[in-house]
Amino acid sequence: MSKLAKYLESSTPSHQVQLFGYRSHIHLRNAAEDLAKFLKERDLFLGGSDIGFVVHSAGGVLLRYLAHAYPEFQAGRSVALGSPLTGSVLAEHYARRWYMRAVYGATMASLHPRAVSELPEPPCSLASIAGTRESAFLPASLFLRSLADGRTSDSTVLLEETKLPSLVAWTSVPVIHSLLPVDRGVHQQVAHYLEHGCF
Repeated sequence: MSKLAKYLESSTPSHQVQLFGYRSHIHLRNAAEDLAKFLKERDLFLGGSDIGFVVHSAGGVLLRYLAHAYPEFQAGRSVALGSPLTGSVLAEHYARRWYMRAVYGATMASLHPRAVSELPEPPCSLASIAGTRESAFLPASLFLRSLADGRTSDSTVLLEETKLPSLVAWTSVPVIHSLLPVDRGVHQQVAHYLEHGCF
């Protein structure tokens, strides 16, 4: 996300950018606690329309866990990149594999569609950018072909998983999942939404 952060700092000088990272193997409810601590330490936990998020992949679901843990928290314009906002069929599939559970068990459980369906909507004016490029060189895409043949994806997240009724805006780009945060066209879309509230 560092390239995107640098782009936003230079293209939208009215925004101050801070990077937050979390461990990829923990449950997202624990990551939500870490995010809340991060915000509190910077006097940002009061929220409001001047505070927003730009998240990639599971980060979009993390916002839903944040809303569950802190229903009083509200933020402004935010953008999710390739986030399985309704849960991930791939995570559900991986959770059945002992070797994936050993490494990513808690994270996979927190991305399970059944678990995500019980969460509130994200606590912000959220827009979503989905990728539509599939690559045969990514292992996840092989599983998706067998799990959801004929359904568009970014090789990791299905297009339909990036949508929620509460979204303010939604668009798609011909980019694979892992490259969404570094794609210049995506950077421009994010900046435009943060500035104008639309794509």
